[in-house]
Amino acid sequence: MRTSFKVVVAGMAAVVSLGMISGCKGHHGQGHDPKKLKEHVDSCLKKVGATEEQRQKIAGITDRIIAEGSEICKNNKGLGKKFVDCLLLDKPNKEWLHQTVDEKAKELTAFAHRTVDSLIEVSGNLTSEQRAQLKEKCEKAHGSN
Repeated sequence: MRTSFKVVVAGMAAVVSLGMISGCKGHHGQGHDPKKLKEHVDSCLKKVGATEEQRQKIAGITDRIIAEGSEICKNNKGLGKKFVDCLLLDKPNKEWLHQTVDEKAKELTAFAHRTVDSLIEVSGNLTSEQRAQLKEKCEKAHGSN
């Protein structure tokens, strides 16, 4: 049970990470390259013997996740500065700050749910043997406990 929980947590972390790195800039303007992310996904699929058809279907799903994450980041461009500027006012607009947090939480939760659905779609395009191989690779890379 404990291992299953950790796998789920790792999966959720991956979902959030995928969504956030797909389009947003990292610290100090360093971006995460969607092309490298796609290459990594394809490389992992090749290692588990995914067919060209499987890889193409999954690439389309990956493209969709990346595009949506990029759109979210584009739509929120400058929000961090506005948020900090508001916090540093003599009298921060508490209502706006809380409303913004609520809106962004809903937006990111909805994105995470859509991403989970997309990852379920990815899983459905793999054989049970391929999923087992990916699980083993993930456990080796991230620990099994």
